[in-house]
Amino acid sequence: MRVTQTMLTQTNLKHLSSSYNTLARVQEQLISGKRIQKASEDPVVAMQGIRYRTEVREVDQFRRNVSEATSWMDLTDSTLNEVTEAVKRIRELTTQAANDTYESSQRAIIKSEVDQLIEHIGSLANSKAGEKYIYNGTKTDQPLIDIDNLKAYLADSSATADVNTIYTDVAGAPTTTGKIEFEVSKGIKVQVNMQPETIFGKELFEGLHKLTTMLNDPATGGADLSAELDTLDTLGQSLITERAELGARANRLELVDNRLQDHEIIAKTIMSDNEDIDVEKVIMELKSHETVHRAALSAGARIIQPTLLDFLR
Repeated sequence: MRVTQTMLTQTNLKHLSSSYNTLARVQEQLISGKRIQKASEDPVVAMQGIRYRTEVREVDQFRRNVSEATSWMDLTDSTLNEVTEAVKRIRELTTQAANDTYESSQRAIIKSEVDQLIEHIGSLANSKAGEKYIYNGTKTDQPLIDIDNLKAYLADSSATADVNTIYTDVAGAPTTTGKIEFEVSKGIKVQVNMQPETIFGKELFEGLHKLTTMLNDPATGGADLSAELDTLDTLGQSLITERAELGARANRLELVDNRLQDHEIIAKTIMSDNEDIDVEKVIMELKSHETVHRAALSAGARIIQPTLLDFLR
């Protein structure tokens, strides 16, 4: 077969074009830092990349859930601490008022402070995390306590005062109104809220109402008030128990977060091994292709026959 100049030229251009494509591919790898730019270049790497990226995004979402759950629990613990301190202060005032040397006017002053503390406890029951009420179960769009009704309840010194009126729920005193759970890992959910009946239930406000009524009664003796200390101790111990349970959940969240951090590092490492280039290797490959390309250009220049213009120079 006769090899013509045209054939030599076309073959040379074909190989030069292929060399340019190779250079472009390696340069794209170096610029992007990724092995492939399109799934068609390596379907296996592309499919694995999708799976690894999904895993990384999943871990990121779990960590965000843990962060939000931790914030919710931190706020809950903070408010529970304030409630506990308020109950402690009420106990101190009750111990002080149990002294029979105190006159009714002095007990009235103590009652005024106790009422303020009870209203403060009611406001803590309406604490919010962002725009969500944290102590009303799944009814996060409405408060637990009606403060105006709470004030009216405290002002009613009769034994028939209805504690149910202080709650915003038409059904009255709270029951188990639902758990709020965050998924912090695959198949693992952690409850972040406390049930309202265990903290701000009828027992708490009925006991405090009885105390404030006794402080308002001139016939109340020191022994009567001393008897209420056991009730306050029970309420305080209940709050401590709830805080301990909350602390156990918070500790578990911390362990889950540590594991998610390790999982995130591993997942990103695997994803990087699958997708990212070895920079040193790609640079050497680029230099190698540049050398070959220059050699091809030089050889092509020699193969192409000189024209008349070359002799007229």
